[in-house]
Amino acid sequence: MSPERQMEVTKQQHGNVLELSIKGRLDNYWSEFLSERLNTVVNDGAHHLRLDLSEVNYLSSAGIGVLVRIHQQLKAIQGTFVIDKASDRVRAVLKLVALESILFGTASRPAGVPGGSPTQTLEIETGTIDVYNLAAASSMDCHLIGDPRLIYSGSVDASNCQTRQLSDSSIALGLGAFGANYDDCRSRFGEFVGVGGCCAYLPTDGTSVPDYLVSAEKFIPEVQVLYGIECHGAPTQLLRFECRHDARLPLRELVTQCLKISGANTLVIAMLAEASKVVGAALSSSPAVAAARMDFPHVRDWISFLPAAAGVRSTLVMGGIASTDPWPALAPFLRPLDGDPGPVGHFHTALFPHRPIQRGFLELAATAHGMFQSQAISSVLHLLNDRRPITGAGETTFVRGACWIAAIDSCRGATS
Repeated sequence: MSPERQMEVTKQQHGNVLELSIKGRLDNYWSEFLSERLNTVVNDGAHHLRLDLSEVNYLSSAGIGVLVRIHQQLKAIQGTFVIDKASDRVRAVLKLVALESILFGTASRPAGVPGGSPTQTLEIETGTIDVYNLAAASSMDCHLIGDPRLIYSGSVDASNCQTRQLSDSSIALGLGAFGANYDDCRSRFGEFVGVGGCCAYLPTDGTSVPDYLVSAEKFIPEVQVLYGIECHGAPTQLLRFECRHDARLPLRELVTQCLKISGANTLVIAMLAEASKVVGAALSSSPAVAAARMDFPHVRDWISFLPAAAGVRSTLVMGGIASTDPWPALAPFLRPLDGDPGPVGHFHTALFPHRPIQRGFLELAATAHGMFQSQAISSVLHLLNDRRPITGAGETTFVRGACWIAAIDSCRGATS
């Protein structure tokens, strides 16, 4: 390859800003190369980028597209992407396309981010956890809906279905569907999760295309629920976790840390996280049509598994419950996260293509709305730990994310 066809990218860290110096032609051939390099540093956690393009002697529309895309991506997560230096030719091109005032500037952490500084930072084996104290309240209200054991009995009917509204203050999961009533939803009941006024579910009518509802003004998402757990109130703590390079945080360890930090026996957890591996399952058929069969080989007709390959990142919006000592009424809703002894839990997640997550303080409802309104949801899953010898896929593992948590002091049955 001739020298003029080569591109060089060098990096230098300045505080929280990563400076990248680019040398060469930024044409269509090299724009993909630069895009991959920029995606890599953003995925690795660099959310404040400064570019030196003083040795870039050509800029095409393809190169402009890369610069604009990364600028918009980082702006969406309150990061920064600016050009600090540029050759006369590059500056002239960007001025002609009215991007000079947008892309040139000073890269620094935005001021006035709400929430202030964390109250403490904890070192764990895989990385760090920043803890923010939030609401003055000490717990959230918890309602148990229906009986999860009924899906195996074949006795599900309209009397088991409840209509629930999931507001911005709700964290919920279970089996449900969007529709007018039980008869309307009978053939479509599947996993659902509701977080911060956003609710997603996976229909079991053969379409396998997830649907979702987002609260707006006076509109509140409504779900027909066969069984579920529904919590209301404000989270009391925000935990921002980040793994060191190449380290990964398993779901069970993350849940254990949440329980330890909160000091509670039973906890509601909402999460936005970047996952390096997702292991989950979803019903393929509605239990309102026939009794679910979990015995082999019938389980293959009822459950679809997703043992996602390690290293393929996704972004998750998750809601769930964890406990070290559940009440008798709550116990049927929970499953071991690893093995006995240990915490039990139940977690559903909406799965999205990978998107870097803003660092620092985040507000739950606004963050959930931003994800659902800007990304195409790919699935809704019940997260599990596949512990089968040799063939087991293990459990979901995370790179970084945010957990909003609150203690649950008691659970009661919900009224329709």
